[in-house]
Amino acid sequence: MISKGYGTRLAFTRILFVSDVHGSDTVWKKFIQGANFYKANVIVMGGDVTGKAVVSVISNPDGSYQADFQGQAHGMKNKEELARFEEIVRRTGSYIYVASTDELQTLAENKTESDRIFKELTRMRLREWIEYADANATCPIFVNAGNDDESFVDEELAQSKKIVQPEDKVVMLDSKHEMISAGFANITPWKCPRDLTEEDIANRLEKKISMLSDVKNSVFNFHCPPVDSGLDTCVKLDDSVFPPKPMMDGGGLVFFGAGSTAVRGAIEKYQPIAGLHGHIHESRNVAKIGRTVCLNPGSEYGEGILRGALVNLDEKACKSYQFVSA
Repeated sequence: MISKGYGTRLAFTRILFVSDVHGSDTVWKKFIQGANFYKANVIVMGGDVTGKAVVSVISNPDGSYQADFQGQAHGMKNKEELARFEEIVRRTGSYIYVASTDELQTLAENKTESDRIFKELTRMRLREWIEYADANATCPIFVNAGNDDESFVDEELAQSKKIVQPEDKVVMLDSKHEMISAGFANITPWKCPRDLTEEDIANRLEKKISMLSDVKNSVFNFHCPPVDSGLDTCVKLDDSVFPPKPMMDGGGLVFFGAGSTAVRGAIEKYQPIAGLHGHIHESRNVAKIGRTVCLNPGSEYGEGILRGALVNLDEKACKSYQFVSA
């Protein structure tokens, strides 16, 4: 099979896979631009699209601004300096909200209103990203929500002219390979919007897999990695307190496999060509589960670094893969 790329001809289909961008402007733009740079036929984002935090900026009566960010105090003399500060914040995936001291104090005491503002800031950035993708994308784009993402993320992605949100459908990566996607994860200490029980995950995955016409030739784009695969190793957290804190044993941190038993079971049973995973940022790795090549490219969204995986599919197998950074 000869797959027609964008500006190139390849004897295989190349996927650029990225996950866990968490609102980082820089990583999003690198993801969109990566299609041409890496000569990818298709680009896939595996989940956790939105940011996690809002940086409050105090607007002073004299036209200056001040904020605390990443443990440092920042003073800005005017709107130009504020704009430069916002670019730094956006690179890390956070949002800014500018208001007077009194308004910010009121918001701190009103969770409903602060949640509304956070959601609106998230929507605004998603709309900017969609506009950027629609103007600059040169190949098919699949962007899935992750367990951290609220349901409105799907609604916003659906407005794009080029982005396909693949959660509830089978999509074609090329003429031979289907892909199914699952943005949910097993229960985390943070009780995220798309955290589910293993039983629920197993049932949902079976329904998705049943839609495939050729399971062995398919790709599983499952945000949560398979348990104990080396793609899911992280520090174990004590969730009896909030916020959860790292568990210690003998003076050292306790590590464990935080992935899903249901995801692993589905991969072991059906043996797709490849598994694309994220969720555990610090566990960049590759693992073979039977014939299935499973990858987690990791994430350093807070530093504006794109961590990705190039996955090359020939007609019947994962031909090769390569981790990339940009």
